Amino acid sequence: MDTKVTLPVLENNPLFAVLTPEERMILQRAATIVPYGKHQVLYKPGQAANKVYFLLKGVVKVAVHAEKKDIIKYVVRAGNLFGESCLTGEAQRRDFAYAMDDQVEVLEFDSNTLLAVMKNNFAFAQSLLHFLGERLRYTETQLEKVVLKDSKSRILEYLHQMGVEQGRQVGFETLVKHNMTHQDIADLTGTSRQMVTAVLNQLKRSNVLYFNRKKILFRDLNALPAVV
Repeated sequence: MDTKVTLPVLENNPLFAVLTPEERMILQRAATIVPYGKHQVLYKPGQAANKVYFLLKGVVKVAVHAEKKDIIKYVVRAGNLFGESCLTGEAQRRDFAYAMDDQVEVLEFDSNTLLAVMKNNFAFAQSLLHFLGERLRYTETQLEKVVLKDSKSRILEYLHQMGVEQGRQVGFETLVKHNMTHQDIADLTGTSRQMVTAVLNQLKRSNVLYFNRKKILFRDLNALPAVV
C-alpha cells in the first residue's frame, strides 16, 4: 500500500489519532484502497460482514430495502467510517452500501485486525465506541422526527442541515453542491418524492432558495428555521 496516501489519513483523523505508529502500520498492512464507480455496490445483505470502510473520496449511501423502495439509513461523506456493524458481532450484512459519485475511493480494513488493535489500545476502543454512539443517536433522532414531525418540517430541517454541514458562503448566500435526487431526500426524511418536489418549488417561488439537479443556493439559510 502507498504510505503517502494512507498514513496522513491514519494520523490526522480523530478516530485514529490515538494509535501508536506500530498500530497504524498494522492497520495499514491489513487495509486496501478500492475505487468504485457511481451506483457500484460496496456490500449488500447476506454478504459476510468482515470489513470496515473508511471513505477517502466521494459519497456513499447506506440503506435497506423495504416494500420495493430504499430507506436510507445515512449518507457517508469523505473522512467517515461505515460498515462498522461487524465490530459489534454482526456476521452478515443486513443493509447495503453503494457509491453515489463517479469517483469513490474507500479504505477497506479487515475487521479482525481492527478488533485486535481495539483490544490492545483502550483509547482506540473508546474512540470507536464514541463513534458508534454518535451514529446510534443520529438514528434515534431520525426516528423521533418521523414520529413527532410532519413531512414538510422534516424536509425543511434536512435542507437546513445540508446548508449548515455542506454549504459554502457566496456573499450573503449559501451554496450547496450535492448529488441528492428528490427521491434520495424523500428516502432520508421518510417522505415522498412528490412532497420534496412540492416543498422545494414552494421555497423557490418564495425566493428562499434556488435549486437545480446539482446545487441548492439558499438566499438566507437562517430563514429556513423560520419557515419551519
